[in-house]
Amino acid sequence: MQLYVMMGVLLELMQSEKTTASKLADKYEVSERSIYRYINSLSSYGVPIYTTTGRYGGITLSAPLEINKLYFSKIEIDTLKQLIKKERATPESATLIQKLEYLKHYT
Repeated sequence: MQLYVMMGVLLELMQSEKTTASKLADKYEVSERSIYRYINSLSSYGVPIYTTTGRYGGITLSAPLEINKLYFSKIEIDTLKQLIKKERATPESATLIQKLEYLKHYT
């Protein structure tokens, strides 16, 4: 589940300009605290994530992250898809598998 949420958060940030931890928590059915843990993990892997607090705060990528900068091999993408398929099926997991298939064409 952790991998599924982390990949979902990353892809969500790549698609939207800004989001909030509460929106991500609702979407992936986890706590906001878990979302912040996933964000810290992604940041430690070198993903340029920036968070701001306050009324107009949110979570954004501090630098554009292009698909070709995601250094996944085709084997790694296939492994991610298999791991996601082992989790309980949700509409989001089907969408994530489609996005991973899209990434596979860029590696």
